[in-house]
Amino acid sequence: MQWDLTQLALTALRDHAFALAGSGAIREHGFMNRPTQDVDLFTNDPDPESFESAVDGLVLEMEITGLSVENVRRAPRFAQLRITTTTGHSVDMDLAVDWRQQDPVALAVGPVLSVEDAVGNKVSALYSRAEARDYLDVDAIRLSGRFTDAQLLSAVAERDAGFDSPTFAGQLEQVIRIRPDRVERYGVSAEQLEAIGQRFVLWAAEIRS
Repeated sequence: MQWDLTQLALTALRDHAFALAGSGAIREHGFMNRPTQDVDLFTNDPDPESFESAVDGLVLEMEITGLSVENVRRAPRFAQLRITTTTGHSVDMDLAVDWRQQDPVALAVGPVLSVEDAVGNKVSALYSRAEARDYLDVDAIRLSGRFTDAQLLSAVAERDAGFDSPTFAGQLEQVIRIRPDRVERYGVSAEQLEAIGQRFVLWAAEIRS
């Protein structure tokens, strides 16, 4: 359902440079297949009027197809919508303006951030907010072998002028605070979480050395 709604939204937003971002982009690039908490759709068009027009058009398109749309939050260059199907299933959809380094790529779901932007944004999210899902996604990225640790650090530094590697190492070590019940929804067992934690603590030690 979430994938179908994402595809519908990206089709409705096709004239406004939106692309799938966040964990959804990480999934579409094949790093993992876990369910995502919400759908992030970002554009690099900073025009607030264009943004509002895009969101209004999306809401109208969703409602025409029989979906219920709640405007949870609307602000200049940001909108959070809750899309509810006729069967009562809901998906939160966040739309925002965000910088990107490369053009999106066309995948089955629609426009998706380039793999470089998707990965860079995800590691930056771990650095800035360090939510449980950020650790899961970055661990999946590292296990894929498609990026070196040095490349991941460079990606964060490119997006944050104040990047500090010891602070980043400290964020990695915070993985030990994540309780198993916080990752159950993602299909991660307590044993898997422990292994993820060990990998991040080891990475933090390598950064500090």
